[in-house]
Amino acid sequence: EERRVYMNIGFFTPPLVEGPRIVFFVPLPEFLNRLPIAMDMGNGQYGLPVTITVIGTWFCMLVLFLLFRTGTRKLELIPKNGLQTALESLYVFLDGLVEQMIGSWKKKYFSFIATIFIFILTSNLLTFFFPIPWPTFGPDGTVTVSPAFRAPTMDLNTTVGLAIVVAVVFIGTSIKRNGVFGYAKGFLDPVPVMLPLNIVGELAKPVNMSMRLFGNMFAGSVIMGLLYKAAPWVVPAPLHLYFDLFAAVVQSFVFTMLTMVHIQGALGDSTMEEER
Repeated sequence: EERRVYMNIGFFTPPLVEGPRIVFFVPLPEFLNRLPIAMDMGNGQYGLPVTITVIGTWFCMLVLFLLFRTGTRKLELIPKNGLQTALESLYVFLDGLVEQMIGSWKKKYFSFIATIFIFILTSNLLTFFFPIPWPTFGPDGTVTVSPAFRAPTMDLNTTVGLAIVVAVVFIGTSIKRNGVFGYAKGFLDPVPVMLPLNIVGELAKPVNMSMRLFGNMFAGSVIMGLLYKAAPWVVPAPLHLYFDLFAAVVQSFVFTMLTMVHIQGALGDSTMEEER
């Protein structure tokens, strides 16, 4: 009996609003099946879902590791390779930016702020520099081609996690300088009746940072998806330069600036020399 398999290939755009796709599961032993994050893998067993956001984050860490490992392997006083020159230029830019914002506290917070900026920038630019297609074969012979990576900052979990880390840093800084009671007393300034508004304002800082980064990055992908749906065979390449490249750099800069503003607010007018 002759069998023929037909493969339907067509232009397909995924849903514009969807949660992070699950790539694979990490199997769990039976006694861990009741964990809140455990999911049914479809065969009666349970496992931990590994989403495309996690894969993208791992890939970003790998890229950064290889980039800095290669660029700092053979350091030269007068660099002759472009990678060392680029890394030194990035350092000079961040060094001047951090010093301008928090002054003498630069040495203490530079590593944290630089890591935040570099990680967010790499995450935002992931799909722009690595537009790797990933085919998925359906049971009916259809082939769906979707991006292999998705910018981790398009997932609210990532941006909320980053904002919480920043909040821990600037709240911890304020408590270290003023003490627990001094920090709590600050919510009563300038008058005690401002207590509810001051609490809301403090909680709004990480919420604003996370929603701003997520909203801008996710909105850009939705707009590009709408354009592809409207004109699927016309690649709006120039618009990628704005929504994927320009917006990614701007949002990385904005998140970093807000981080330094909040840290500076926690430090007040103190200087590093006063703490010694």
